[in-house]
Amino acid sequence: MLRPVSAQGPNAVGAGGPPASASAPGPFVPSLPEKVIVVAKDVIRNFSHTKRVGNYLLGKTLGEGSFAKVKEGLHILTGEKVAVKVIDKKKAKEDAYVRKNMRREGKLLQAVRHQNVVRLYEIMETENSYYLVCELCEGGDLMDHICNKKRLEERETRRYIRQVTSAVDYLHKAGILHRDLKVENLLLDENKDIKIIDFGLSNAVRVSHTKETSTVQEFCVTQCGSPAYAAPELLGNKKYGPEVDIWSVGVNMYAMLTGNLPFTVEPFNIKALHRKMLNGEMNNIPEHLSSCCQDLLKKFLAPDPKDRVTLKEIMQHPWITESVSNKVMEPAPFPNKLSADDMNHNIVKYMSQSLGYRMGDVIRLVTSNIPSSATATYHMFDKRLKAYEAERRVKGRVSAVDRSVLTESNNVRYAI
Repeated sequence: MLRPVSAQGPNAVGAGGPPASASAPGPFVPSLPEKVIVVAKDVIRNFSHTKRVGNYLLGKTLGEGSFAKVKEGLHILTGEKVAVKVIDKKKAKEDAYVRKNMRREGKLLQAVRHQNVVRLYEIMETENSYYLVCELCEGGDLMDHICNKKRLEERETRRYIRQVTSAVDYLHKAGILHRDLKVENLLLDENKDIKIIDFGLSNAVRVSHTKETSTVQEFCVTQCGSPAYAAPELLGNKKYGPEVDIWSVGVNMYAMLTGNLPFTVEPFNIKALHRKMLNGEMNNIPEHLSSCCQDLLKKFLAPDPKDRVTLKEIMQHPWITESVSNKVMEPAPFPNKLSADDMNHNIVKYMSQSLGYRMGDVIRLVTSNIPSSATATYHMFDKRLKAYEAERRVKGRVSAVDRSVLTESNNVRYAI
């Protein structure tokens, strides 16, 4: 049996899901186009899966670690595919750190709403497993993308580094240190945009905000992450702050541009690696890279965190602003909360009248970014509706009825 996760998380049907005692849904109200709400039987029938959990069928394994697997999932209500991280609670108990922090990733992602950070939809829990349902990144793995090309051109690398920088700036304002920013944790969506994943080693710190800046008020001491991407102060067991993530962005930039890592030792020895980092003994920077690019790389990988480039300086750096009319990069909106007025009224209406969700619960859970059945279902219908609208617009065949359905929510205000 699935049971509630916590006051902040849902149960199998999710907080705000169809009430267990709810009566059968009323007559269908066409508040959404039929192609958005109808899931072809073949979609579910042809999805190879091993089990069902909540509203999801769990299919093939996308990735696997010591304590968790990431499965491709299918959301039955919408036919949309998702990524489901399945943590084995019995194996997790064998590691004190994992046991203590197993639920941290879900809590941190609940505080995030940024286009370059993977979106968390729902959390579920059974006696043996803990499930995180996230958006599926269908553009593949950045590691594979780099390997296929051998190395990336400056133009493409710049685009990715801008996106990662924007996301890291947002995370730090939210008081979140990722601590494991590596190429393997940078996925691509269907538009080939970056999505940062895997917050299993992340941590929350206190941050003070002014109109101009956000300042971290405490430091971390836990040695974690991948040594090749970890900053020297982290490897050296010193107190460290958000500068460790900036170092990791620099390592990723070097990896994108060269197909290699900036600091390596053969055979591998963590003390020798740490020594090379402290001494600034970086592997050669290819001469074909522009001087501006080389300058930023060196500033990213300054051994002393006090000398390391800041996020604000990165956004203003000439290499980052090049090809964007030399305009300073603007930070992403923070905290970027979704308001009730931003929500699509027709989706909420359909979920309430045809699926048995309570309208007030849907609005509360979605605007509060609480992982739940209601949140997942809303966002997946929103994705389907936008895809449908885009397709019809391209074909130039948006009927008057569809246009009314698609635009009605723009004129609706909620009374909760």
